[in-house]
Amino acid sequence: MPYESRQAWIDAVRQAVDIVEVVGRHVALKRKGRHWWGLCPFHAEKTPSFSVDPEQQLFYCFGCHQGGTVFTFLMNVEGREFREVVETLAEEAGIPRPDDGGRPHDPHQKLRAVLEWTQDYFVESFRRQEGRIAEYLEGRGVDRRMADRFMLGYAPDSWHGLKDRLQRRGVSLDEMVQAGVVVRRDQGGGYDRWRDRLMFPIWDNEGRIVAFGGRALASGQEPKYLNSPETALFHKGQMLYASHLARPMWRKGTAALVVEGYFDAIACHQAGLTQAVGQLGTALTDIHARYLARYCEEVDLLLDQDSAGQEAMRRAYLTLAGTGLKVNAVRLPAGMKDPGELVERNGAEALNQAHQKKQPYVEMEIQRLGQMPGLMSPRGQAEAVGELKPLIRAVKDPVEQAGYIEMIARAFRVQPRILSQSLGVVQGVRHTIEKNRHNMEVAVSARQTMLPLDVRLLAVLKNHPDQIERVRQVLPEWAGQTSIAWILEQMSSGRLLEPNQWSEPPEDSQVESLLAAMWQYHEPDGGNAAIDDLIEALKRRDTERRWQELKERTRQGDTSPELMEEIRRLGARMAQNQLRKEG
Repeated sequence: MPYESRQAWIDAVRQAVDIVEVVGRHVALKRKGRHWWGLCPFHAEKTPSFSVDPEQQLFYCFGCHQGGTVFTFLMNVEGREFREVVETLAEEAGIPRPDDGGRPHDPHQKLRAVLEWTQDYFVESFRRQEGRIAEYLEGRGVDRRMADRFMLGYAPDSWHGLKDRLQRRGVSLDEMVQAGVVVRRDQGGGYDRWRDRLMFPIWDNEGRIVAFGGRALASGQEPKYLNSPETALFHKGQMLYASHLARPMWRKGTAALVVEGYFDAIACHQAGLTQAVGQLGTALTDIHARYLARYCEEVDLLLDQDSAGQEAMRRAYLTLAGTGLKVNAVRLPAGMKDPGELVERNGAEALNQAHQKKQPYVEMEIQRLGQMPGLMSPRGQAEAVGELKPLIRAVKDPVEQAGYIEMIARAFRVQPRILSQSLGVVQGVRHTIEKNRHNMEVAVSARQTMLPLDVRLLAVLKNHPDQIERVRQVLPEWAGQTSIAWILEQMSSGRLLEPNQWSEPPEDSQVESLLAAMWQYHEPDGGNAAIDDLIEALKRRDTERRWQELKERTRQGDTSPELMEEIRRLGARMAQNQLRKEG
C-alpha cells in the first residue's frame, strides 16, 4: 500500500514489529509481570536489569540507563544506520518501501554494484591465471572446492585494468574511490588498488560483498596483505570474515571458532570446522562479541601461537567474557604458528585433532602460569595471581569462578581465603548466589524505584506540566541540561510524543533513553508532594556529589581557605538535610 509520507512508512514498520522477538535474537529474555527481562547487551552485568515493554514497544536498562525503540536497539547492538535498520525490518515484515521520488531505496546500491563488478573482474582474471594460482593454493593446502566456496579471485599486475573495466560500465572515479577499489592520484586520475594479488572478497553479516583483501604473490611484495580502506559499507571492527558461512553451524549450537585471517578461516572450513570466522586485521571488538553472543553461548579462540597472538587471545577473552560468553582456547602442536600452516604441513585431520583438545581459556592460563619457574616464591605467586585477576573477575558464573579459585589454590599452594581476598571476590560463592537469587526475585515495581531521580521527576512532570516553571526556578542547573531542557520544552508546549509516534532517534541519544525510562515508569506520581520530595532528593544528590569532588581535591593536596570554607558550608548543609530526613 502507498504511504502518505516517509514517517507513515516508519510508523507502519514499528507497529508491525514485535520488539520482544527482535530483542530476543540478541538477549535471552524471561517474562516477569508485564515486562520481559534479560542481561543487558550494552554493559557487563550478572543479574538482569534490561527490560522490554511489549505494550509501549520500548526497551530500557536500569543499570546503564540506555533505552529507546526497536530501531535504536538494533542501531546500538549491531552498529548500523537508522535507515538500514528500518529497511531490514520492513523487508522482514513484508512492508514495501515508499516511493522516494525515483531515488534508489538502498543508498549504497551503486557502491554494491561496483563491488560486484569488481568481484567479476577478479574471478575472470583468476580463471586466466588458474594454473599459477592453483599451484600457489595447493602449496597452501587449499583445494579448488574451497577456492570456489570462498570466491577467490586474482588482481592482475596492471595499474588500470579494473579502473578501465569499471569506466566502461559507467562508473565514475569518485564512485570507484568510495567503493575502495581505486586509489586517487594527488595530481588527478586514479589507479587500481591491488596488483598481482590473490583476492579474497569480504562479506558483511548478510553475505553481501563490502570489501576485498589482497594477498601478495610476488616475493618481497609489501604489504603482505592489503585490505580495502574503511568505506560506507566496510567497517572492519564490525565484521568477521565468512560469518555468513559459519552462522548455520552456530544456530545448531556449535561454538564459534575465531581465527586470525583468511587462510586460517579457509583451512578450518576445509577441515570441516565450518563454524570458523576470521578477524580482519583488527582486535576483537565489543561489536564482534555482541554479534557472536546473538548466536552462541561459547566461543573457541585459535589465534597465532606466537607471543603477539597469545596477547591478542587474552584481550579477546576479556572482550568476549564481558558479554557472558564462555571462552575456550585451542593450542596447536609445537612449531605450528597458525591453522593454515598446520593444514599445509600435516593435513586437515591434524587441525581437527587440535580443536578437539580445546579447554576453557582460564584453565589453560592457570596451567601455563603453574609451570612458570619461581612460582613457589611469594613474589612469583603474587605476580601469577596478578595476571589471573582480570580473567577470574570476568567469569560470570559464581560456581565456575569458585572452581577456578580452588584450582589456583592447588596449583600455586595458596590458601583459598587469601587468594579470594587478592582476587577481589571476598564475598564468596554462597553470598554471590544468594545475592543473585534475591536480585532475580525483585518485582517490577521495585525496579522502577531504582530509576534515576531525573527520570522520576520528568515522569511526574509529564502529568503536571503546570509545575515545570517552578522546577526550572528551583533547579536551574538540572533543568538547563541539554536533554532535560529539550524534554521540558516539549512538555510545556504539549508536543511530547507517545512512543508509537517517535520518528528517527534524536541527535542527543540521552533524550531517547530518558523518554524510554519515563514511559516505563508506572507508579502513582503523588502530585505536588512527590515533586517536592524529588526536588529535595536532587538537591541532596547534587550536594553529595559536590562534597565528594571537594574531598577529592583535598586528598590531592588542595587546602586553600576557599576550599575549606566551602567544605564547611556543605558539611553543615548535609547535616541539616540528615536531621530533616530523620525528623
